[in-house]
Amino acid sequence: MESYSDQQLWRLLKSGDRLAFEMIYRRYVRSLYREISKRIENLEIAEDLTQDIFLTLWEKREAYQPKGDIFPYLYGMAMNRVLNYYRKNKVQPKFIEIWENMSDDLSETSELSAAFRHTQSEEMESLVANTISSLPTRMLQVYQLRYEKDLSIAEIAKTLSTSPNTIHNQLKTIRKRVSEALKNTSYLLYLSYFLLY
Repeated sequence: MESYSDQQLWRLLKSGDRLAFEMIYRRYVRSLYREISKRIENLEIAEDLTQDIFLTLWEKREAYQPKGDIFPYLYGMAMNRVLNYYRKNKVQPKFIEIWENMSDDLSETSELSAAFRHTQSEEMESLVANTISSLPTRMLQVYQLRYEKDLSIAEIAKTLSTSPNTIHNQLKTIRKRVSEALKNTSYLLYLSYFLLY
């Protein structure tokens, strides 16, 4: 199974093949742990979150429908858990960093979209809503198609009769505008307090 592609392993996993699951685990566990531990200093928590990803993957294997390689999907699951950890522990400024530095390819995962929706507090929801509502018409369409209808960049480009590169650029602009809005929240004061004291 070492030479099996992600899609071959995924088909076997969905049928309940434990060897396929173990191969996916061995192929990606270190990368996922590394990504999580970059964002959460407590290594025990990072380890727990990493293991939880694979437990969930096994338990819900029949429901998941990843497109292409498995890692971006697992990465989305990882960021979902990281952001939920931030939310529960009131470390909200981290939301800005991940949102702002997220790659376009990874931003297409439904798990990651869900992660951002779940981590918004009332204040953040209000700021995001105001920022989104002030977007130019075409950019607003891009936002709605990507984050509300979960279309891929290619699908959005086809729907709006434009190039994928244009959609990439508009998504970057949207994330930048949201980031700038969130930087004005009280969460940065919260972070500054702990950095200074």
